[in-house]
Amino acid sequence: MVNREIYKFDYFTIDNYRKQLELALENGFQFILFTDDFQKDRKEILWRHDVEFSPDVALKMARIESELGVTTTYFFQLHSEFYNILERYFSDMLLKIKSLGHHIGLHFDSHYYNIQSENDLDKFIRQDKEYFEKVFHLKTEVFSFHNNTQFTLSCRNKSYGGLLNVYSDYYKTKYKYCSDSTGYWRYEVLEDVLKDLKITHLQVLVHDAMWSEKVLSPRKRVYQSIQKNADRIKNQYDRVLTQFGAKNIDD
Repeated sequence: MVNREIYKFDYFTIDNYRKQLELALENGFQFILFTDDFQKDRKEILWRHDVEFSPDVALKMARIESELGVTTTYFFQLHSEFYNILERYFSDMLLKIKSLGHHIGLHFDSHYYNIQSENDLDKFIRQDKEYFEKVFHLKTEVFSFHNNTQFTLSCRNKSYGGLLNVYSDYYKTKYKYCSDSTGYWRYEVLEDVLKDLKITHLQVLVHDAMWSEKVLSPRKRVYQSIQKNADRIKNQYDRVLTQFGAKNIDD
């Protein structure tokens, strides 16, 4: 078998993303939020986005979900190396996603602060939470870790820094977990999980740039999102010079 078959490249298209949401609805899952109370007697699904590379793709996903009447949670980074959420272009995307009815969480990067203790974790999550809420004029109630380590996975309290921890024992013990981290299904294929009648409580994690319009390898999906953003920045440079009547000198 080739990688396309082994890692199911064909699965990760935007069209198929819509189909997975439709499948979840068809199989009776109720989309809930991390702030909702666990109910044993209903089929519940916590659907979350860790926005890693492309808020542009995240917005596409948010619009699809809105069309289907689905509410999910989008976790944005303050310290991303792939997008600057404080740039107007991306800030507007966050606010558009919120305006579609989705919830906004903090995708917290413990590596940025080199955190090694739960006391520091509590301190810096609270710091980022307060800054995040002040800048975007919103209330956030939940966080996810960016690039988990043995240390962050050992932090199992239900909340830190005033935010609910999606990796806490509370969620781990109550909800089965399915993730597309690094562009393939790390544990079980989502479609199989959604069809499994024995599964009634599920947490799904998806990542923006791991889904694309065309069938690509995970690496090419990420490279495509990086290139599109680079092209946008270059075009912006040309527009700004034109706008201010400046010379745009080339060879």
